[in-house]
Amino acid sequence: MLIQKGNKWITDADASREFNLRIDALGYQKRLKNRTENHIREEMQRDNRTLSKLINIWYRLHGNVLKDGYPRCKKLLWVANELDNPIGALFSSEVFARYREKRVSEVSTTTINREHAYLRAVFNELKRLGVITYENPLTNIRQFKETEKGLRFLTFDEISTLLKMCERSSNKSLSPVVKICLATGARWSEAEGLKASQVINNKITYLDTKSGKNRTVPISNSLFNELDELGKSGDQRLFIGCINAYRVAIKAAFIQLPKGQLSHVLRHSFASHFIMKGGNIVVLKDILGHSTIETTMRYAHLAPEHLADAVKLNPLENN
Repeated sequence: MLIQKGNKWITDADASREFNLRIDALGYQKRLKNRTENHIREEMQRDNRTLSKLINIWYRLHGNVLKDGYPRCKKLLWVANELDNPIGALFSSEVFARYREKRVSEVSTTTINREHAYLRAVFNELKRLGVITYENPLTNIRQFKETEKGLRFLTFDEISTLLKMCERSSNKSLSPVVKICLATGARWSEAEGLKASQVINNKITYLDTKSGKNRTVPISNSLFNELDELGKSGDQRLFIGCINAYRVAIKAAFIQLPKGQLSHVLRHSFASHFIMKGGNIVVLKDILGHSTIETTMRYAHLAPEHLADAVKLNPLENN
């Protein structure tokens, strides 16, 4: 930008140079801009680190402290390979858009958006750390719009049948794990990985959770006694792995579930019935351990009073 200072002209890029004529100042500004752009281009050409190399640097400097850091790094390296591992400085939104165009026929838009977000975060962090000097190539590319998925929850009859199938299983961990998920809204991994020290005084405390925050949920006397009778203490795990036994029980109960909701349907069932019975949405957020209320609001439509005003306030009823 040019600035007039008395009868002189200067540029905001270099205030030390003054010019009598505006056209001279404008020419100097253009030369500075070209020089800067050439310098950036030369820097980018000298930086011949590949995308996979940058991802590994990101993991060493930052990713390794993330809860999902290792699996995320593996996923990112897979994406880099699918992109033919380009030079990071030459990677562009157009290259990613072409990859995305091919990928959309293979996986959901949710998966593609997650890959997009992971890769964008790598460039953002490397720029913050000073590892790269160029701008994030994915800054201006928008994610795909996702259609909201319907959340399946189990009916009382389905829950009853499922519990019967669980009781028949030779895997004795199955029944209590399923009960814990249904009683507290726990994720499968949280319930299956419980230690005795996490179950005290009719309460279960979930540690090292997805949101990074511990949470405590009360349980009934009967469920507490059932867990207490396992005879475990301290850091002893209460259960052995039982996801395969659960898969068998679901099939035996003739329960049809959407793809990807095999174990999560128990968490959805807890939340759905909690709200349908008049539970508070903010309390539910705390029980489920959601980071934001927006995530919990997906269950709000199940509340008995939700949108009830539509019946009494519509124009037909007011005529």
